[in-house]
Amino acid sequence: MKIMPLDGLRRTLDVYALYWVNGMRHHLVLPYRDYKGLIVVSEENCKIINSSIDGFILRKSGNGSDILVHWSVSASDLLDRLIDPPDEDAMRELERRLNEDIPPPVDRPDPTSY
Repeated sequence: MKIMPLDGLRRTLDVYALYWVNGMRHHLVLPYRDYKGLIVVSEENCKIINSSIDGFILRKSGNGSDILVHWSVSASDLLDRLIDPPDEDAMRELERRLNEDIPPPVDRPDPTSY
């Protein structure tokens, strides 16, 4: 998924997680190269450029609400470590995972078990 913030800079940002608060969608994005973590951009402050959620995994957040998480940040506590205050080691881990571009295997039901 990709968004364009409505801040006038006309840049496209990759979304690493989506969550909802009071019915409003929020996107966790890397605001620019070399930034050391993720920031939140709410749906009212951006335009969707690519709505595909391929590679996203549905999870429960710490408070029990649904969150869609990109496979690259789905490892243990990586997403939490990329948010305020961001952890530089976590950012290096994200970059490593993206450079390898190898998503984890998806658990799929055995079609013969129906």
